[in-house]
Amino acid sequence: MKNNKLQIFVPLLLPLAFAAGMVLFYPFRFRFEFNADEGINLIKAMLTLRGFNLYSDFWSDQPPVFNAILTLWFSLLGMKVSAGRILILGFSTLLLISAMYYLQRFWGIAHAILGMIAIVTLPFYFSLSVSVMIGLPSIAFAMLSFVGIARWHQKKSAFWLIFSAVFLALSVMTKIWTVILAPIFLTGIFIDKAGLFRGNPNLRDSVRPIMTWSLGFFVVAGIFVLFVIRPVNVPQLVGVHLAAGATEKMQSIAAVLPMTSYLNDSNVIFLLALLGAVIAIRSRAWHALYLVAWVLAAYLLLSWNIPFWYHHQLLITIPAALLASIAMGAAVVDVFERIRLSRLWTLRAIPFAAIILLSVFFAFQRIPLTLTGLRLNLPNFGGTYDPEDQVDYEIVALIRKYADQTTSLFTDRPMYAFRSGMPVHPYLAVITAKRYYTGQPTQEEILSILLETKPEQVILDRFDFPAVREYMEPRNFRRVDNSPKSRHYVIGEIFENP
Repeated sequence: MKNNKLQIFVPLLLPLAFAAGMVLFYPFRFRFEFNADEGINLIKAMLTLRGFNLYSDFWSDQPPVFNAILTLWFSLLGMKVSAGRILILGFSTLLLISAMYYLQRFWGIAHAILGMIAIVTLPFYFSLSVSVMIGLPSIAFAMLSFVGIARWHQKKSAFWLIFSAVFLALSVMTKIWTVILAPIFLTGIFIDKAGLFRGNPNLRDSVRPIMTWSLGFFVVAGIFVLFVIRPVNVPQLVGVHLAAGATEKMQSIAAVLPMTSYLNDSNVIFLLALLGAVIAIRSRAWHALYLVAWVLAAYLLLSWNIPFWYHHQLLITIPAALLASIAMGAAVVDVFERIRLSRLWTLRAIPFAAIILLSVFFAFQRIPLTLTGLRLNLPNFGGTYDPEDQVDYEIVALIRKYADQTTSLFTDRPMYAFRSGMPVHPYLAVITAKRYYTGQPTQEEILSILLETKPEQVILDRFDFPAVREYMEPRNFRRVDNSPKSRHYVIGEIFENP
């Protein structure tokens, strides 16, 4: 009975303890911006709440699910950066619960605990757990989908097929990259029901479960494509991603920071994942092969994608961490079994001893580095800003200072507009690196909109805009900030006629 309670509560309580620790001791409330994508996602939600329509009124290269969830969240809690970050922490907690549920149910409690440690100590996992970005929510939905397909193999219930299909559709409609899992899951369903590894294969038996899963996936995804995105706007979601990889700037970024530069810190996890895959095959735990296929497919996809950003690695490293925990858990169970039987050393113990050594190396490599991000003597409810962030907050204060004398703002860093609440033109609100370097919008379009809307405040940070300089020059814009990077300009007539 006691063991049953552990099986129920460990996969729930440990992720909740992680979330509580992040709220108390990870100083995310004081960071102005973890990544420029935060401001982009926040400004989309702000524009939606102000009545503008995604895709038709303002540009977006991402599916709509996360924007819909964030907008609903803000309508309940108010448009605050910290509220958005708490939402992402909720997704991170959901991901951990799903991963631990799978590991505990199919492998054991030790595997689940080690799996959580492996995930939360992955590079950047702490910061990405509180960054208002779409990658981690998409992976959280995908993990739920994986749990569903694994449970279907166990129960053969249509409920789990539909559960898996719906959550993968939500994942893809959050960020398209997890679509790689659809053919993997369908292949697994086909192999299982067709009985290809049995003596009497029957291909017809696979038709119904494949159709059930496919129907669930395409109905949910189709509703979003037809009624939220709308077919005419689909090119927004794919065009810029395909074009960006061919640009000189993106090629140069990829040359300086290739995918391997981000994945090297997880080499031990990948080695343990390989051993976990071997253990899964020897144990005939075929559901774990979904994780193997996930890692390989994600690696191939992201090696083709240019450039590779630091937050992309979670699509590869999270399923790898689950495989690694299979190896680590098996080694721990083996050690306790040998202690119980008083047979500490045999030839069969050699691979498990190697796993233990790798696990210890991983712990010494990642755990201290991960914990340095926490401020154990400073609860997250009070503290000071970093000097770099302080400058950004001062710019927000300046925006508000001139807000009564101005009507709108142009900036290539949307976090300034979101934190200040200053109106921005919807078409110019979302300028990502990929959009900018593929020439969207053109300088002519930018100048035309600036001349039409006449923003009196301009903040330039990430990119160079000849059109903006052309707009500002005859209007005697004056720089008002002391930032070493961002440049905040206010129209000259405010100073001439205070």
